[in-house]
Amino acid sequence: MKTTQNALIGIVAIALTAYFTIRFPARPGRRCVSSGSGSAKFVIGFVAASVIGTLYLQSVDKKTGAAHIAIVNDLRTWFLIFAFVSIGLEFSLRGLREAGWRPVVVFGSAAVFNLAVGLGLSVLLFHNFTA
Repeated sequence: MKTTQNALIGIVAIALTAYFTIRFPARPGRRCVSSGSGSAKFVIGFVAASVIGTLYLQSVDKKTGAAHIAIVNDLRTWFLIFAFVSIGLEFSLRGLREAGWRPVVVFGSAAVFNLAVGLGLSVLLFHNFTA
């Protein structure tokens, strides 16, 4: 289920971004939720982390690879925690009130769709599984 959610999050993010970009174009004087420089820093940081992690794992000995993969997974977990904490620091209840109920409904609908697809795939893939 979690793997399905992770796989679909990119599709949902792109769809939501496209919808809100087309439906609600930027107006002069209106502050955007995410600044351009912050987005650029995120993309550069994400690409850099991916390259460094890939190069690091390719350079380790195959016999000790499992330990190194565990280290990289631990670092990934911590960086994801920091990323979500940072998102929470940018949260503005006033901004949510100004945006209205539509973004909440869109996000909720996407989450329900995501869960339904994940459940469907789980049932389909694991219907013969016995513990």
